[in-house]
Amino acid sequence: MAATKSLSIRVDANLKRESEDVLEKLGVSTSTVVSMLLKTIVRNQAIPPELFTITSKEERNRAYLAKLEKSFAEYEAGMGEAHPLMEGADA
Repeated sequence: MAATKSLSIRVDANLKRESEDVLEKLGVSTSTVVSMLLKTIVRNQAIPPELFTITSKEERNRAYLAKLEKSFAEYEAGMGEAHPLMEGADA
């Protein structure tokens, strides 16, 4: 295993508390998330563009539902195959 180094950063106290609450619910530590971010930066030689895109939960849900509706429409138009887990799919 690679040797590790400590990283000390300063963030707003409320941000730290709120982020730790979210990450705890997700079952991951702040350290793990920071390591994931740093590995992504090294691998891509860039900061992930998603970090600059602020979308609400509602916007993400709308986008997901739009993709889902498009997929169903394509399937109904004969442009796809039924997945075995899809309701009403012929096995």
